[in-house]
Amino acid sequence: MEADYEASTRLLAPFADYFVVNVSSPNTPGLRNLQAVGKLAPLLEHVRRVADRATDDAGRDRVPLLVKIAPDLADEDVVEVADLALAQGLDGIIATNTTISREGLRSSAAAVEAAGAGGLSGAPLRERSTEVVRLLRDRVGPDLTLIGVGGVSTAADARERLDAGATLVQAYTGLIYGGPLWPRRILKGLS
Repeated sequence: MEADYEASTRLLAPFADYFVVNVSSPNTPGLRNLQAVGKLAPLLEHVRRVADRATDDAGRDRVPLLVKIAPDLADEDVVEVADLALAQGLDGIIATNTTISREGLRSSAAAVEAAGAGGLSGAPLRERSTEVVRLLRDRVGPDLTLIGVGGVSTAADARERLDAGATLVQAYTGLIYGGPLWPRRILKGLS
């Protein structure tokens, strides 16, 4: 797997505005195992070295490097990732990806089972994703970029994430269901 990250980094670094090492997708078998700090640390170090070499060769400035984590990590693991990000001088953390949890769904267990495994996005993520952002901000201080994502559907959701300490807010499901004018409505609601 490290070879995949290396190849992608080497090819894309001369063109990228930033890199995200996403070790949190439940849709890629075994990927979430890389969130353990013992496996994540050498991977991030390797990506950083490859990116730096590629941008140096291309005569470009250093490309910012972030890591994306899952909402399903225990609080202790979130803190370990925060400490790792600081120790390695990462540029930020994206919190969070989709969840494998099925808690709080209104659909019947049979309907959920029929939908299959994989990451769940949208409203079921909102509360935990906000908790993870708050936990990260408390641990990393004011300077590290935190991108809050997961369950952002309304301006109030975006405000909640910013108030928890997010520097930026990302959205996927909210945009899909809200349509192309959704970002404008969110920004208007925030102002």
